[in-house]
Amino acid sequence: MKFNQRIKLLKIMPSNGRADPVIASKVTVWADVSDVGVTTKYTALQAGAEISLTAVMWRREFEKDDYTHIDYRGKRYKISQTGSAKNDLHIKLTLERG
Repeated sequence: MKFNQRIKLLKIMPSNGRADPVIASKVTVWADVSDVGVTTKYTALQAGAEISLTAVMWRREFEKDDYTHIDYRGKRYKISQTGSAKNDLHIKLTLERG
């Protein structure tokens, strides 16, 4: 598997009042980012989720902190689910826009 795209893992903490959420930590890592298939997208829509992308990366880099979002090509995506990939050393992130 080729990890040929850079993403920023973000840990976003809510703030008080009307202030913007605070980015508690961030790190840039390499990942394989891809669009989801039609079947996955429509299954997620039926369950009330709007899946935009998936990203596969090294599990050890993800598990260092409780990351909640990623920044990919200047757009922020929420990590809605994590799951297993083809290898135990990798982790698959399911991402929603926003």
